[in-house]
Amino acid sequence: MVGAFMRFLLYLNTIAIILLAGALVRLYEGAPLPWAEPPVALAADPAPSAPAPSPPLTAEQYAALQLPLPHPARAPAVAPDAGPVKLRLLTEGDYPPFNYRGAGGGLTGFDVEIANALCARLRAECSFELRPWNDLVLALKRGEGDAVVASMLIPVPGREAPATDDGVVFTERYYSTPGHFAARRTGAPVAATPAALAGKRIAVQAGSVHHAYVRHRFPEARPLALPTLTEAQAALAGGDADLLFADRNALLRWTAAGEGACCRLAGSGYGDPAWFGEGAGIALRAGDEALRDRFNAALEELVADGTYARISARYFANNIY
Repeated sequence: MVGAFMRFLLYLNTIAIILLAGALVRLYEGAPLPWAEPPVALAADPAPSAPAPSPPLTAEQYAALQLPLPHPARAPAVAPDAGPVKLRLLTEGDYPPFNYRGAGGGLTGFDVEIANALCARLRAECSFELRPWNDLVLALKRGEGDAVVASMLIPVPGREAPATDDGVVFTERYYSTPGHFAARRTGAPVAATPAALAGKRIAVQAGSVHHAYVRHRFPEARPLALPTLTEAQAALAGGDADLLFADRNALLRWTAAGEGACCRLAGSGYGDPAWFGEGAGIALRAGDEALRDRFNAALEELVADGTYARISARYFANNIY
């Protein structure tokens, strides 16, 4: 009897071991146990939201962290598919040999040729519009043009051009404007010193900066002040003056032919900016400094490759840069 009972217990133990082993296998494989309560379903976590953008660092924060300041994105000057740049240039059209109408009525002159060469370097389509001298800057500021190319002098302290204005910026000079002496070709050379010019008759245009300069620099000379430059030139050609003092570029043009062939430039030029300015520049609206810089770069190229000298030779006996 006892033996039968022991065999029954052994049988129960064997069944229990088998059931426990199966449960362990199911637990290892991740299946729920038969007697376990069903798991409580948890709400799914919401999808992570994008973090809020951090405010940009200030310049002081960059400095504190010793980080380099970021470079602002710069848009190209001209979009690749924007086509050619179109610029409207303003000029007077009544100031030979710089800007005037030729025999056929077309606009020509040194200013015009230089402007066209600059436009070619900038790959820009440029057109000219004429305005009276006193309206050039006003028209520029009204937006009727993009630049003034009209032999306008760059303002300097003590000698300010008509275009002086807070709303206008200038390129570097595209030609210089020194004062210069002219003498008859048959006359003996005279040293340009106060002592050598004492008592000499020097023709000048009355009220001009050249008139004032002669009186300042050569106080012992005898200025012959005449109403116009043409009359001052005639005085030298006719022997009524020993010398003529005027703008070098005007004298170069005058002595090249006609009545002025009697005379030549004498000595060196006088380029003191306080008297004769920095030269002539292109005027643009304040805010168009990028275009101004492009003009300056293009002008450097014209001077470097000889284009400038070739244009200058068509109008003047010397390079006027």
